[in-house]
Amino acid sequence: MKKSDINRYGRKLLPNPKGNSTGKAAGKAISRVAITVGGVFLATLLILGIFMFSYVMSLRGEEIDIDLHSLNLDYTSFIYVNDESGTPVEYKTLYGGESNRIWVNYQDIPQYMKDAMVAIEDKRFWDHNGVDWWRTMGAAGNLLSSGGSYGGSTITQQLIKNLTGENDVSISRKLKEIFRAENLEKKYTKEEILECYLNVVNFGSGCKGVQAAANLYFGKDIKDCSLAECAAIAGITQNPYAYSPVNFPEQNKNRQQTVLSEMYNQQKITKEEYDQAMAESENMKFVFQEASETGANDSINNWYIDTMLQDVVSDLQTKLGYTEEDAWNMIYYGGLKIYSAMDEAVQDMAETTVANDRNLRSDPDMQCGVYMMDYSGRVLAVVGSRSEKTGNQLFNYATDAQRQPGSSFKPIAAYAPAIDAGIINYSSLVEDQPIPNYFSDGTAGPNNYDYRFRGPVTVQYAIQQSFNPPAVRVYQQLGAQNGYQFLTQKLGFTTLVSGGIDDTNLGVAIGGLHYGVTVKEMTAAFQIFGNGGQYNAPYTYYYVEDHDGNVILDNRNNASTQAIKSSTATIMQKLLTTVVTQGTGVGAGVTGWQIFGKTGTTDIDDNSYFVGGSPYAVIGVWTGYQTPSRLRNTNAPKSVFQNLMASYLNTQQLKQFTTDSNVVSAVYCTQSGNLAGAGCGSTATGWYDKNHMPSTCTQHQASQTASSAVEGAEDTESTASGSASSSASSAPAASSGTASASSAPAA
Repeated sequence: MKKSDINRYGRKLLPNPKGNSTGKAAGKAISRVAITVGGVFLATLLILGIFMFSYVMSLRGEEIDIDLHSLNLDYTSFIYVNDESGTPVEYKTLYGGESNRIWVNYQDIPQYMKDAMVAIEDKRFWDHNGVDWWRTMGAAGNLLSSGGSYGGSTITQQLIKNLTGENDVSISRKLKEIFRAENLEKKYTKEEILECYLNVVNFGSGCKGVQAAANLYFGKDIKDCSLAECAAIAGITQNPYAYSPVNFPEQNKNRQQTVLSEMYNQQKITKEEYDQAMAESENMKFVFQEASETGANDSINNWYIDTMLQDVVSDLQTKLGYTEEDAWNMIYYGGLKIYSAMDEAVQDMAETTVANDRNLRSDPDMQCGVYMMDYSGRVLAVVGSRSEKTGNQLFNYATDAQRQPGSSFKPIAAYAPAIDAGIINYSSLVEDQPIPNYFSDGTAGPNNYDYRFRGPVTVQYAIQQSFNPPAVRVYQQLGAQNGYQFLTQKLGFTTLVSGGIDDTNLGVAIGGLHYGVTVKEMTAAFQIFGNGGQYNAPYTYYYVEDHDGNVILDNRNNASTQAIKSSTATIMQKLLTTVVTQGTGVGAGVTGWQIFGKTGTTDIDDNSYFVGGSPYAVIGVWTGYQTPSRLRNTNAPKSVFQNLMASYLNTQQLKQFTTDSNVVSAVYCTQSGNLAGAGCGSTATGWYDKNHMPSTCTQHQASQTASSAVEGAEDTESTASGSASSSASSAPAASSGTASASSAPAA
């Protein structure tokens, strides 16, 4: 056997010279294993320790990304409406989600409330740096020994949980919370932290913050709450459901007495205060003012409030750069104070008028939109539908629906700017004959409602009887582009378009628009006829304050636009008065009052308008169907207008329109349109700018044929009634082409 073979098997073949050597070797092996395991264990602990230390140290800069000074989480917003004396009074509260929060400043929170909260929730609040280590260690020991826990969180830590919404049970969250609390107290004073806490903590029954709790449970402000009432509120926070007096008043009493005992033991109140509060606690009176009584979030707004909120949102976007989502968040979470321009009495009148079936000719399918404003731009009333309102921010026929205005567009599109430019006057003659090549197929148009044409007629008679060709001819003289500029730049119309299929064709003169317009825009445009030619953008609120009382939106000093001369406004008001007294608007008048207005019915009778005014206000009324189709009656807008305006004027003192000092009355010849001269047989009174008077008639007998035609037409002025409007349904539809398909409205 080779030596190598012997060495290979030597440990097995050679005898052991010492009998205990095997045991010693085994012991040494075990020791080596133990040392190895121990080393690994210690190394693991060291690694874990380093890891944990590194992780904990990485959390040192942990903060909440919320600025307490500009915190806007769930602040309740308020709407104020002026009472009869003009004093703003609270009308409604607005808040998001299911919570009601009303922010109250630190100095307005009674000391009892502050002391009660500190005594029951965090008695060392004023001494620690955000974390109460005694309570934290006690909570940890309780968790290890029994698996349970008690509240080791300070007020600062609880505030962080409320603001972040993080409430999971984990070591990592607790560590984050500790560092967040310490860092929060480095940035803010104790008073700032306690103020925020008292305004965001849950006090049960949907209340967030002590002010909302005081309102609900005691029907008063927190500043007016007694010691016992403050204790009752403070006791709720540990378990907002179990200690809410709405749910369990007896448990709330026990809890509030615990709070009082803690306050006394911590020497925050005297023995006399303690005894008095305990006696009050035994007979505590709760109000439980229901949310519906305080204007809760789930209540249904009227049409005016809905419109106003839309206006605030729109202005926050256009004037302050908010997104639409952020603007709505400001409404329901931002603590705004909105001073509404609504007249409650007038809004009630408008809603009652539209709800009356007789005003809508007992047509159950007919819809209606109403917009009413005064001559300063203040919106008095809005009704967006005749249907019962079942929700908020529904489709509004007064502000959202874009429908064809028909002949009600003639005064603002053609006649007013043409008179203002000196192209026509009160009695100018205009040809009532179809216009060659009016439609794109080369045919003449437009038609009148009765298929008849009367040759030369005065501007006054053309407006009174709502003839179509005269309005288009005036618009031609004005220039379609000039008309478009006037409507969009002077009168605030936003739905008109230019370029391609646009609103610069001749059909615009008689309401043939690409998209249509809103009742709001029509009403605002007609104000220029009653206020000296000034256009004021309609507003539904006076001003808006943010949570800190800063005015962020303001309509109180809005600038007016001089859309037409004051003299033109007077002349147009006189012209449109004849529509109501003798023309298509008969039935819209109010006895004893000056009323002007204009009817508007589209060529297929699917939309019907009346827009007009009194010396106090302007009202626009639209009727039609949800899905456009021929109306069974086109007189409903006049009925709604007349009833609403009459109800409103019954509350006002009688007054007249102001006549511009440059406007004078004069007798004119109805055959020539010039001032009446010797021998003029058919005359009427007109109104003119004294600096631009017509010449005197010298040719009233120049053409016997023309004279007879005009005389026959003008003779009907004194007896014309609403028959033109009632026969509007006979107007033929305009064919497609240069003019819009809805460009031949009836009246």
